[in-house]
Amino acid sequence: MAEAKPIPNQDIVHGRKPSMKKMRVDTLLAGGIAGAAARTLTAPLDRVKILMQTQRISSAKHSSVVVADKYTSLTQALIKVAKDEGIKGYWRGNLANCIRVVPYSATQFVTFEQLRHIGVVSFLPTIMERLTCGAMAGMAATFVTHPLDVIRLRLAVDPELRGIFDSFRSLWREGQFIALYKGLGPTLASLAPFVAINFATYDTLKSSFLQPDKRPDPVLSLLLGAAAGLIAQSACYPLDTIRRRMQMKGR
Repeated sequence: MAEAKPIPNQDIVHGRKPSMKKMRVDTLLAGGIAGAAARTLTAPLDRVKILMQTQRISSAKHSSVVVADKYTSLTQALIKVAKDEGIKGYWRGNLANCIRVVPYSATQFVTFEQLRHIGVVSFLPTIMERLTCGAMAGMAATFVTHPLDVIRLRLAVDPELRGIFDSFRSLWREGQFIALYKGLGPTLASLAPFVAINFATYDTLKSSFLQPDKRPDPVLSLLLGAAAGLIAQSACYPLDTIRRRMQMKGR
């Protein structure tokens, strides 16, 4: 049997370069798929984090008596969620989180391009331009997709809600647009320091562990990026807890 030959890319055959528009769409699509996959894989840990951040408020809604924390550690919380809700409980609210990925990435990308177009950032941006425009693009993307973040939070903490549309209806009855944008302030306030700390930490680690005259090791670069993200996330974590508590019903 003859071996099947791969179909050549017509752009390459005819000497044409792929259009910039097509490359951007492909990049956004690939980024959206990768982001959704990453969020799905880490959804159990994220669900537990939200439950631990909001459990005091959830308990106070049902009783005026101070009770012990329902979730006391990562392992205990993972076991309890599986016992109470089954394995699928780990991914409660994850669909809203995955849907949020594509508009977030698209808004962030378009905002950055517009800032470059109007001259806020140059074609080869400086460090300060990258930090400033990265924070501005992140704020724009956060504002556009914040309602989905609130919907996802409500689904994660309220077992009575039956899905995304039920959560949206509940929020709309509660306060319409105001309810959909609960917790926006601390979310936006955490973006600039997160971007700055993440960038500065990675740059410091890179200068310490990577040699500038050699090709960087992909695994080491990944580890340094993860370490920088961990430090930045830890520094901004109090604002994340405030955001989650503000997004709760009646707060």
